[in-house]
Order: sequence, then structure tokens, then C-alpha cells
Amino acid sequence: MSLDSIPAQAVQTALRSELPFFGIASVLMLAGISSLLLALLRSRDRLLFWLGLFSVLYASRLFLDNGLVHLAIGAPDRPFRFWSFCLTCVIPIPYARFAWELLGPGWKKSIAVWFWIEVAFAVVALPVILVTAQTSWMDSVNTILIIGGTLLILLHVVLQRDTSTSAARGLAWPLIICGGLVLFRNFRPLAPINAEPLGFLTLLAGLSFTASRHAITRERKLVEVEQELTTARRIQNSIIPEASPEFASVRIATRYQPMSSVAGDFFDFLKTGENSLTILVADVSGHGVPAALVASMLKVCFAAQRKQSHDPAAILTGLNSMLRGSLGGQYVTAACAAIDLNNRTVNYAGAGHPPALLLRSHRGDVLQLAENGLFIGPFPSATYSNISAPFESGDKLLLYTDGILEATGADGQEFGLERLAQFLLDNQHLGPAELIQQLFQKIAAPAQQDDLTAVLAQFVGQTILP
Repeated sequence: MSLDSIPAQAVQTALRSELPFFGIASVLMLAGISSLLLALLRSRDRLLFWLGLFSVLYASRLFLDNGLVHLAIGAPDRPFRFWSFCLTCVIPIPYARFAWELLGPGWKKSIAVWFWIEVAFAVVALPVILVTAQTSWMDSVNTILIIGGTLLILLHVVLQRDTSTSAARGLAWPLIICGGLVLFRNFRPLAPINAEPLGFLTLLAGLSFTASRHAITRERKLVEVEQELTTARRIQNSIIPEASPEFASVRIATRYQPMSSVAGDFFDFLKTGENSLTILVADVSGHGVPAALVASMLKVCFAAQRKQSHDPAAILTGLNSMLRGSLGGQYVTAACAAIDLNNRTVNYAGAGHPPALLLRSHRGDVLQLAENGLFIGPFPSATYSNISAPFESGDKLLLYTDGILEATGADGQEFGLERLAQFLLDNQHLGPAELIQQLFQKIAAPAQQDDLTAVLAQFVGQTILP
């Protein structure tokens, strides 16, 4: 049936009485869809999501109740009333969830209880409607739940004084207006004008204002956090050596790849002469800013060990002494290697860290330097000891963090210590920088699971004869 076949007087009457509500429904539908898109595509703000769902459902019911839609489609009114009441049972659910997201579960979880009552009502009412098509008593129950929930929100907004409700103060009058118009509609069903949609429009304006303020506040906090992370990133970058020490008989390459903006991996050098170099590679437990703060502390504490730089065990003991009681439950694993170029030896000590690997090119094997003590931080009486190994020209010493061993390859298996040692053997012809580059390409994954750090020293010059 088209509008041309409907009497002109009926069309004019419908236009006068239903066009304003059709316009309100159109505005609510557009606002709801916009809110849903904004929530899903950009901010992922749950307040905006529930607000958008609430608005779309209510707008859909207005369209189903609108006489212009009935005339345009030419279908009988009964199916429209049936689906309209089905929506009526569901509409309060996002309304209650919005309140829960904004105000929390409420005093003695009253808002949470209201939400679950609305869910239970919808679960019971919908199948009953399908079977019996009786809606009168359910309509009354639904109205009681809506009015009761609105009063509950109003009480929380007006009576509570904490910061969680301060952003919702603007909801008081919209809640009062909407609740009053809903009551008026139900106690005066034969009133010449159905003002409930106007009340909902007022409520939606209040909810939108509150959600917008919440989203803006959230965005500001995110901006502040990002600014703080930028500062933390700049500070952390300043504690990581910009360049490796230069020696005539040692070539050094490094790679530091944090998982997030700031990280807990750390490495540094102590150069105490032309023929001695100490390398520290450490991994702070956890991630993010707390781990980065501990890494900054490591920078200062390691620099204070200069007098005993030839003794890795003493360095780790000193670090443990300086840091214990200051890590707030965190801990540090570390690998420390002191290179003596005169005697062509490496002294090594570890603190709960994966072993350093010494690639002995002329022998064609990889030696694990696995002298390990306890983590740094939790154990005041922890002791450490050194292990010594000679090196020859062409040998390479690799210190790294456990993120490299735990990296998952294309086969879904962890890279592991054995594969790392084999990788060194297979690529021993590469220089330090090229070898580290190939290593990080080998363990690259779409989603990095941990911080990655590696320091590789290649010894060049005169070879020690067997």
C-alpha cells in the first residue's frame, strides 16, 4: 500500500500528530548510531557504547509506534505493537548498564542488582509474550522497574559525594524530568500528548553530556599518561649508552628493543683503561614504568662499582647491597662480564640470568658461562662467584636477556638456548652488528612478548696459540 491510496485526511492527521515523534526518533537513531561508531572505532568508551545502544533501541521503538510508519508500510498495527513491547523489555538493560559503568555497582550493589533484575525480566517476559501475547501486567512491571531504577540513579547522583559521581551531577534534572513524564504517561494514558519521548530526549541529552564529559576526562588522562610516558622514554633513552666503547682489539655491537614505550631491560659498560672493559646486562621483573624506574637506579648503582670493575661477583654483590629494600617487591636478574685484554680472559658472574655464550670460532663450539647466584633485590645475604674463560681472536661473547630465549619462532616453539647457540655457530662468519641484526630478524614476531636486549663483543688481534 502506498500513501497515494490512503485518504488525504488520514495522512494529514498522521502528519500533524506523528511527524514530530518521527523527527525525534530520527534524531535519536542518528545520535545512537554515532555514539556506537565512536565507541567501537575510536575511544572504546563503554559509556558511549551503552548510551548508543540505549538510544538506538528507544528510537526503534518510536519508529514501530509511529503512525506514519504504519501508513507507509500498510501493515496492521498488531505486529508493530508486539515488536514494540519486545523492545520495551530490552531497552532498560543498556540504561541500567550505563548507570553501572558511570556510578559503579552502587550502595550495597543496588545498581548492579537493578541491572540483573532488568536482564531477568527480559529473559522471562519475551518468551511469555511469544506464547501468550499478553502484555498488560508486564507493561506495569516494566514501568515500575524503569521508575525505580531512575530514582535509584537520582539518589546516587544527589547523595553521594565521591569523585565517581561528581561527573554525573548534570544528570539530576534530566532524570527528574524524564521520570516525571514517564509517570505522567502511565497515570494519564489518555492524555492528548504523549510527552514520554520528550522526557527521553531530555534524559538522552543529560546522558550524552555526562558521557561526553567522561570521555573528555578520559582522553585528557590518556594524554597526560602519554606525556609522562614520553618523558619516561626520554629519560630511559638517556641511561642506555648511545655508543659502545671503542677498543683496538674489541668490536662491540648492541641492540635494545623494548616491548612497550619504556622497559626493564638495561645494559651498560665500565671502561677502566685501554685494556679492560666490564659489561652489565640486566632484566628488571615486570614491564612499563615501574621496571624502567628500577633500570634507572641500576645505572647509578653500576657506575658506583667502578673500583671493583674487574670483579663481576663483587659488582653483583654491591648492586644487591645497594638495591635491596628499594625495589618494592621487584627483582633484577643480571649478567656481568669483565674482559681483560692483556690476559685475554673473560671473568663472568650471573644473578639468576641466562648464561652468557662464548663462541670459540677456532674450536667450532659455544661455551656457556653459567655461573649463577640469586636474583638481585630479595635476598640480603646473596653471594656470587666468578667463572673465567680464555678467548682468542675471532671469538665472540654474547650477553642477552631472556626475552630472546623466550621469543616464539614461526614453528610456534620458543627460540631457546640450544637454538641460540646453534645460530651463533651458523653465523660466526658475520661481524657483530650483522650477527645481531640477523638474530633479531630470526626472532621477530608480530606481537613482541618481552623486552629484547643483546650485547655482542668480538675479539680481534693476535690469536693465542694452543
